[in-house]
Amino acid sequence: MFLPCDSLSDLPGVRVDRVASGVDIWWWAYGPDTDWTRISVALVPDDRARAASFHFEKAARAFMAGRYLQRSVLSFYTGVPIADLDIVAGLHGKPALAGQSDGITFNLSNTQGFAAFAISRDAVALGIDVEALTTVIEPGTASLFCSAAESEMLSVLRGPARQSRLLSYWILKESYLKATGTGLTAAPEQLNIRLDHQTNAIRMDKMPGGDDALWHHRLFLAPSGHLIAVSAQSGGGELLFRQREFAAPVGRQ
Repeated sequence: MFLPCDSLSDLPGVRVDRVASGVDIWWWAYGPDTDWTRISVALVPDDRARAASFHFEKAARAFMAGRYLQRSVLSFYTGVPIADLDIVAGLHGKPALAGQSDGITFNLSNTQGFAAFAISRDAVALGIDVEALTTVIEPGTASLFCSAAESEMLSVLRGPARQSRLLSYWILKESYLKATGTGLTAAPEQLNIRLDHQTNAIRMDKMPGGDDALWHHRLFLAPSGHLIAVSAQSGGGELLFRQREFAAPVGRQ
């Protein structure tokens, strides 16, 4: 990798006391042995209807996987049954727990065959994004979200080095915009990601201004070959990141 990237497996495991201090990352590399019938039954009617509206089965399963992971993890931390969780869409569609008062922030990302969910009680804003490391971003697309400084950096890179850097730019910006709740209604090319070669840290310049001091931007590589970006805003100080692989029901297909 050509930006600081840690192995997800090297993070400490999620605590069993459900405190969710710091940032907990739950991930699920689901496969053909997943019991989709049991997962569908566990979802709320609105989610089942949404899944049924997809034309392709792969897209429907990716949607169900994300929603099932989100509800399962939220149920784990809140003690509220999956079906009773009241998840509402805020501004620009960012999900939140209706009426929740324990300060939980969370965010979901999923792609074909993989879903990741971040949750915290310490972060005041939290976003996560994931893509397969093999994802190819076309030059025309890159010009739409890269800053001038990033484009200059990319111009001297070739092949896998360029693609890895470009993918990192994309998912880091997406995780930050999801954390702020603006999504891609904001202009990603006005964000500039830079690598601090002395500390090996990821920094983000938020043009035309803004303080990055309370933000934590991290990249993790999952054992499945997926790249995960997390952006979290803390009230001050460091945030401890933990991880846990999600165990889902399996059965015959």
